[in-house]
Amino acid sequence: MDQWVQPRGASPGPAVTARHARHAGEGTEWVDQLVEEARRGDVRAFEQLVKPHLPRLYRLAAAMVGTDDARDVTQETLVSAWRELRRLQRPDRLESWLRSILMNRARNVLRTRRRHPAVRFDLNAGHADRMLHEPMSALPGRWEVEDALTKLGPDQRAVVVLHYFADLPLRQVAVTLGVREGTVKSRLNAALRNLRLAFPEGST
Repeated sequence: MDQWVQPRGASPGPAVTARHARHAGEGTEWVDQLVEEARRGDVRAFEQLVKPHLPRLYRLAAAMVGTDDARDVTQETLVSAWRELRRLQRPDRLESWLRSILMNRARNVLRTRRRHPAVRFDLNAGHADRMLHEPMSALPGRWEVEDALTKLGPDQRAVVVLHYFADLPLRQVAVTLGVREGTVKSRLNAALRNLRLAFPEGST
């Protein structure tokens, strides 16, 4: 995800200048400045603003909807963020805001599908190993993560992906999804029960 389609009506803005490159990553003041420039219609400033977050957003989209639709979901997230940038009250929480938009888009995709596509996880990655520890200790040691996740509804799947794949604490998962932390815990418990039921007794 290294580019996005510029929405209609957006000003192309100046080319990315040495000033942008020099100050990128200098902290909240520079982020605030980029946000203000983007709100005035500078699409290049917006690109600089979101570029550091694109890899994580794309991986999160792929975990939710699969690689076939991940690019479209990420693209829709960026276009929506561009159009709604004035609603961002805390520029220092940009990634959390983008993540919330993406999760809403991803859940909408899942809800409109007749069936969920397979999602591929690297079972050797650290996040996959964590999914085999508490509170998933009752699950088999080796299991097909992608097939199991397709059995979850959009809301349960979102909680599992955000907590185990994106490594977010439950409190932050609740903020991202716009629900109470108790709701997140309930969905997570239900999701783990469903995942356990996906495997016959003694499977490996």
